[in-house]
Amino acid sequence: MALFRTKAIVLRSINLSETDKLTTFYTENFGKIKCVAKAARRIKSRFGAALEPLSHINLIYFGKENQELYRLNHCDILTSFQSVRENPEKLYTAVYFLELMDVTIREGDCQTKLFEFFLSALQCVENQSRLEPLRRVFELRLLALLGYSPSLGQCVVCRKEPINGWIGFSCFKGGIVCPVCIDQNPQEIRFQKGTLNYLKKLLSSDLKILERLKFPRAVEEELEYITHRMVLSHVGRELKSYPFIKLMAENAAHSLEDANNGQTRNQNG
Repeated sequence: MALFRTKAIVLRSINLSETDKLTTFYTENFGKIKCVAKAARRIKSRFGAALEPLSHINLIYFGKENQELYRLNHCDILTSFQSVRENPEKLYTAVYFLELMDVTIREGDCQTKLFEFFLSALQCVENQSRLEPLRRVFELRLLALLGYSPSLGQCVVCRKEPINGWIGFSCFKGGIVCPVCIDQNPQEIRFQKGTLNYLKKLLSSDLKILERLKFPRAVEEELEYITHRMVLSHVGRELKSYPFIKLMAENAAHSLEDANNGQTRNQNG
């Protein structure tokens, strides 16, 4: 049997028996794979915490090429992302990224650029405080890397560039619909042309500078609706982790509003 070595990120780990675990990895060199980790549930397991979801590890496994299940041989942690695990908003954002990777990528589909992007996104979760732009970019870029990049330059119906007014977005056709074609092709998503410019900026901006991008609140809400509808259209269902992100974002917004109101009252008093 062949022995495989690669860097990997743990997407998911479930109990397989009283002593074993079944772990899903996204690897740098072989794409998404699944491995059986023998005796991983024992207290003195040699794998330790390396099989916890989110861990960035060195991975060694063996088996026949292109088989469905491999046997885990060895792994050690490169990055545990411990600070992410200790922050609820960061943790749920990271878990959403893991879940999205797991449900959209087929086993054995290997893209080194996708691995690099995935790791960079998790590092940004760890280092940035404003996570909303990062979540939007992750959704957009992941779909683009998988071959589903949205058409944002021309109307997907008439192939003309929209000039002004309301713009539609067709998840089915994968792009924008100009004001002229909207009436003939009713769209469930409509937004102002200014939002389109922000959407283009998200698709092209460096992950490391996302925290510095400022969006009007109304635009931020439109971007969230557009990119998440794209995800739902592709995946076919809501992911388990996303409602928690929404709830935490709403709580954070309420806390900020209360703080601002309190500051205003103090100034007036």
